Amino acid sequence: MRKEKTELDFSGWRDFIADCDSALPQSKTKKKTSLTTTFSSGLDEAHEESLCRVTESAVVVEMLKPSGDVVCNEGDAGKDFMEKSSGANLDRGSVENTSSSARESKSLVSNVQGFGSFMDDIHEENLARVRQMSVEEIAEARTEIMGKMNPTIIEMLKKKGRNRLGDRESTVPEQKNGNSLGKEDVETELPANHRGVSELAAMSAGWMSTGQGNSSSWKVWSERVEKVRHMRFSLEGNVLVVDLNQFSYGSKPEGGRFGVEDVAERDFLRTEGDPAALGYTINEAVALIRSMVSAQRAVALQLLANILSKALFNLLNNNVGHEGKEPATCRTDWQAVWCYTLGPEPQLVLSLRIALDDNHDSVVLACAKAIQCILSCDMNENFFNVAEKLPTIEKVPCTAPVFRTRPEVDSGFLQGGFWKYSTKPSNILLVNVDNEEDKGQEKNTIQDDVVVAGQDIAAGFIRMGILPRICYLLETEPVPALVECLVSVLIALGRHSTSCANAIIACPRLTQNVVNILTRQGRMELPCQIKAITLLKVLCQTDKRICSNFVERGVFQQVMWHWYRSPYSIEQWVQFGKENCRLTGALMVEQLRLWKVCIRYGYCIGYFADFFPNLCLWLTKPTFSKLLDYNLLDEFAYMASEAYLILGALAKWLPFLHSTDQLSRPGANFSDNNMEAWSWGYVVPMVDLAMDWLQLKEIPYTASVARIEESMNIQNTLATSMIWVISAVLSMLCCIFSRISPESPDDGPASTSLPWLPDFVPKIGLEIVKNGFLGFNNICGISCKEFPAAGCSLVEGLCYLRRQNGIDVSLSSINCLHGLLQLASLIDKCIMRARDACHAHPFRGNGFEVEGKILEEGVIKLARDDLVRVLDLFVNFVSSEWPIVQSLEAFGRGGPAPGVGVGWGSSGGGFWSLNILLAQTEAQLFFELFRIFPVVVEKDIAFLEAMKPAVGKDADSMNLAMRRLNSLFAVCLIAGPGDAVIFEAALGILLQPPVLRYLNLCMQHFLHDNKRFKPLKWEYEEKDYLLVSKVLNSHFREKWLSIKRKSSGNINKGIENPTLPNKNGALETIHETPEDQEITDVSPSSTACNSFLIEWAYQRLPIPMHWFLSAICRIGESRTVGTSSSAEILDLAKGGLFFLLCLEALSSLLFPDYQESPILSMPLAWKLHALSMSLHVNMEVLEEEKTRDVFECLQELYGKQVDDLKGKEKCWKLQDAPLNSMTNHKAMTNELLLFQSEISQSYPTFVEDLIEQFGAISYGNIIFGRQIAIYLHRSVDTPVRLAAWNALSNAYLLELLPPLESCFTGAEGFLEPPEDDEGILEAYVKSWTSGALDRAVVRGSLSFSIALHHIHAFIFESKHLDRLNLRNKLAKSLLRSYSHKKNENMLLSLLQYKLPMNQDLIHESETQRRFELLKEACEGNSSLLQVVESLNSPL
Repeated sequence: MRKEKTELDFSGWRDFIADCDSALPQSKTKKKTSLTTTFSSGLDEAHEESLCRVTESAVVVEMLKPSGDVVCNEGDAGKDFMEKSSGANLDRGSVENTSSSARESKSLVSNVQGFGSFMDDIHEENLARVRQMSVEEIAEARTEIMGKMNPTIIEMLKKKGRNRLGDRESTVPEQKNGNSLGKEDVETELPANHRGVSELAAMSAGWMSTGQGNSSSWKVWSERVEKVRHMRFSLEGNVLVVDLNQFSYGSKPEGGRFGVEDVAERDFLRTEGDPAALGYTINEAVALIRSMVSAQRAVALQLLANILSKALFNLLNNNVGHEGKEPATCRTDWQAVWCYTLGPEPQLVLSLRIALDDNHDSVVLACAKAIQCILSCDMNENFFNVAEKLPTIEKVPCTAPVFRTRPEVDSGFLQGGFWKYSTKPSNILLVNVDNEEDKGQEKNTIQDDVVVAGQDIAAGFIRMGILPRICYLLETEPVPALVECLVSVLIALGRHSTSCANAIIACPRLTQNVVNILTRQGRMELPCQIKAITLLKVLCQTDKRICSNFVERGVFQQVMWHWYRSPYSIEQWVQFGKENCRLTGALMVEQLRLWKVCIRYGYCIGYFADFFPNLCLWLTKPTFSKLLDYNLLDEFAYMASEAYLILGALAKWLPFLHSTDQLSRPGANFSDNNMEAWSWGYVVPMVDLAMDWLQLKEIPYTASVARIEESMNIQNTLATSMIWVISAVLSMLCCIFSRISPESPDDGPASTSLPWLPDFVPKIGLEIVKNGFLGFNNICGISCKEFPAAGCSLVEGLCYLRRQNGIDVSLSSINCLHGLLQLASLIDKCIMRARDACHAHPFRGNGFEVEGKILEEGVIKLARDDLVRVLDLFVNFVSSEWPIVQSLEAFGRGGPAPGVGVGWGSSGGGFWSLNILLAQTEAQLFFELFRIFPVVVEKDIAFLEAMKPAVGKDADSMNLAMRRLNSLFAVCLIAGPGDAVIFEAALGILLQPPVLRYLNLCMQHFLHDNKRFKPLKWEYEEKDYLLVSKVLNSHFREKWLSIKRKSSGNINKGIENPTLPNKNGALETIHETPEDQEITDVSPSSTACNSFLIEWAYQRLPIPMHWFLSAICRIGESRTVGTSSSAEILDLAKGGLFFLLCLEALSSLLFPDYQESPILSMPLAWKLHALSMSLHVNMEVLEEEKTRDVFECLQELYGKQVDDLKGKEKCWKLQDAPLNSMTNHKAMTNELLLFQSEISQSYPTFVEDLIEQFGAISYGNIIFGRQIAIYLHRSVDTPVRLAAWNALSNAYLLELLPPLESCFTGAEGFLEPPEDDEGILEAYVKSWTSGALDRAVVRGSLSFSIALHHIHAFIFESKHLDRLNLRNKLAKSLLRSYSHKKNENMLLSLLQYKLPMNQDLIHESETQRRFELLKEACEGNSSLLQVVESLNSPL
């Protein structure tokens, strides 16, 4: 019943004020929730109570404010009233948007009864009245109202007002500016580990490395993410620039009203809140997903899909490698938008999963599109579609988010640990167990699902049961648009990991529903069928058993129904129309790619005879004029290139041509009944068709490429399409030739010679030569007139295309170059091995004398100049691309995941960027070139050996081999998870004994040219090179290419029995277990090909920049791994030190100031840390003369680099460079020895352990002492310096340090700039007074020199007036120590330090000034003043 009000009634203020501080009791919450879902008469009562409070709001709010803030803000008053009258204190865990429903209901009642306009009028009158009042009038009105009220009520209101204000300041600091947008959001109670959105979102961001949680960059990133909470977006997903201080939820914007259409749209779409509030925040959009109005739900989902789409689009348009860099102020920070939207606060995954169960088709379709965006389906498929064109890529990576294991001191703090999934695979799937014995146990909750979704979005969707829901929706035969979205989501989930793929297979009827899509007819169904085939292909790539299951069940035959139809002619095909040809072509390409996956497993090879009639259309060179007339050349080339890739896959299953074992029996026996082999009877017709594509002059656009026409449009897709076809043809021919001449004798006949040669081998060689693929001008007597090809070679034209910026053009040209080089090498190999079986000059005739001569001499040999230019070009490309890959490294959760992880958002696509794919493809071409041209040849070694040091070095003669070696290190840093073979090949080249010999010669010349280093009196012998090559090769392969597997063997249990969690549904924890307790070293080459999916988890690639330091750090690990003996580990450390010195010499000779060298670009702190790690356990590396000399040379080299960096830092300060500049700041940062920041936050503990070892085993060894002394250098970060000094002082080891002149860095680096850290200064004085420095004075140790210099500078030269108390404190400690007859000579040395000579007039005045400072520091203490006076006599 309505209460009768005679005077001001504040009974409703109890709930009003407590709204923001505490939730209502559960009973009251439930009551209000029920009121919002039904239009009952109780709503009128609640509405009238709120109406009665309107007249009090403007004045009472002022009363609650502090006395210093009496002027009411219009926005604050309106917001406070609308917040309290809307019932915003409903249950936070409610699934329905009760706040939205309540506002909608009240709005309807107000419109009926006419209360809405009445409330607005009262509110505007109150605000207008307050604005007209002066400060004195407001204070007088406040006093009058308080005089009429009960003092007890006033105190209660004041107390609650203070509590409310305090809570707002502590929990929602952004409301200080009047911004209370977050109060309308439907907030769900978050668990403890999900609070603090900025911290978790930033932790999930891939670009943040370990140990940066408290750094300034981490703080800046957190602030960027926090800003997104209040960003407002239009329905199109654009960010709106809204001045939130000009209007609030209870008032209209100043300067006019909105148009009729805008108001109608907002009244319909946003019945909660004020229609004047422009746009939606992300939290508001998520809240609208749970609205009771279906139109609101659909619009909210569309809005979120638009936001995510724009974020992805803008991220992909950014440059790769610009991680964590805030954009310009005029641009939207889409990186932070993406991270916040996928973060834990909005709980978007839970809302989307609920929306997918909606009974409105429009809402379900909008939800499917939003999920499609959040999983980055289109972006992923674009990447994988391009990767499918590359024959060198057979395995595709998983998209599951991963993170690195934490570096530990036991592994030398080396980064690049094993990747681990962000969520345990056992947490993805649930077991529905309903046994009586489990009733008392805790079962999985929605909160567990939210936690998993916070770690991995795709895993969260599967855990929430999205697969059965998609299966049900597909069974209802929805519209094609929804089917396409749902299958796209399944593709993204299938690419996630093997666990998700197994979940799709295990879902009842799901795969059969996908197969049923292929039986539907109609042009509108083609996109759905393309997606369905792609899904089946992804599932087959996951596991060989899935592929075998599909073949046995007849799924493959159902998918390939197009290829059983009557074949078309080119004239019939062009009549279908461009759009129909495009769609059917895309469908048939996906069918061929599915077939290609089956072929790689050895399945479905026998279907070639059935499909060949239809393949002929695409294998035969067409009439190009007809295709150009119908504008179908691009579509035809798309099909033709895929058809030849299929032939290449089939050719890999050919038996070796000259294998006696294969010739003696008709077919091969396989353990799997579904596996088959291809027949040589099909090869000759295929080769004849392929040779037609080698006639470049008859193929459009390729002639212009060979002539390098400047007028040709480089972005012309038709020219690129033709290059893709030629690349596929060359790749297919390479696969056939590799079965004629095997790579090794183990794969083929025992004899290296071939008994006979097929006729098509020289024919293809002649086509390669006469069609101008390679240039042979002016070589071996062959002139331009004799050579028939006009213009430049195709190789030169492809290099020109690579220098352009188009990704597709560059990829196609590199792929074509790779296939051409491989085919040319195989042709030479076949002809050379069959030379004895051929007649003299067998290839000269039929008018091809010149071409025959080239084949006899060797195609590669005579095209050497052309190929050397290619090598030089790609050496430059590879050397400049490794920093991009290294900048993408991540050590936080989220990892390198394209959209399915919380913190992906990598600029340019991250590891899934086509630029990264381009760099890795170039690395493969790079090694194909090195198979032709050795990195180091004998003449390079002979040249260095013949060089006399007095003559100097010839840069042109030395740089070629050194640049190639430098590029090999760049390739090692580019290699991704699927490029283990590249890293193995790089190690095989770098660690060859001739290469090590060459590196040793470079080191000798470098040491001789630098007078700072003493010349080495010994030389390495051949046996030393062999030992170094053996131990380093074995270690690097074991360290960086090993695969981590659970010892229990629970991984990959099978499709029928996927990995499942515990019965009670409790989440499993990802333990940071030591690596040596959980891994089994498995070489990538030894694993069986049972899957074409590459997992980021359980391996280490890409490797960190300091990977080669692992050999040195291995001896310093306190916990040894494996069964290596101490002698083997010592040999490894010796080889690692030698290898490191050689690399430093190589880089210094080649790039004195070149920062693109991987060796020179590595932070100096890591190199010095590696030297310290070699002494962490013992001093065995210093016992041998060779290794001791190498160690000293490295110390001197790094000392020189430290001095140079300090000099550059000094120049920066003298030039007054702006430190806030990004470039300058980076330069300054790289010049400091930031051990704690660069290596580990626990590095001070490591230094303490090292110093303890120094005191135990060194016996004052000067080399060990110099290594310890570097931690006292002024370039070292403060915590490390303090820890080093305290450890040395407490163990009384300061006297064991060498003098300043014996250190490997300049004395100025230890002394300048003067110390200003209070803790370190106090440590110096404590060591002084405790006697820890007494013996250091006698021995002339640098410890006393450092303490003396910095204490003198602080007491006598410091001009910081705010540090007087510290100065007095330190001076009094020194004087007290002197008064106790301690350190007498030391204090006198302090007073006399840097005093002018006695004859100088300044000497007396300076001495007097220092005594005055000491007297001033005594602060009137008589005993200390007497000590100061007693110091006069000795002076």
